[in-house]
Amino acid sequence: MSAVTYTDKIVRPSKTASAAKKGFFARFLEAVVAARMEQAEREYARYVQVNGRDPVA
Repeated sequence: MSAVTYTDKIVRPSKTASAAKKGFFARFLEAVVAARMEQAEREYARYVQVNGRDPVA
């Protein structure tokens, strides 16, 4: 059995791998998560404003 190792001087990563575009569902899921996070932050701020105290602290 043998092992072969390479350094970055010999093998360079391809440019296409780093420039790969995210797929539709990955972008869609990312947008859904961001929207829900913003909604949660708005609801949290509203709760603090209405009740006058931070429920976490």
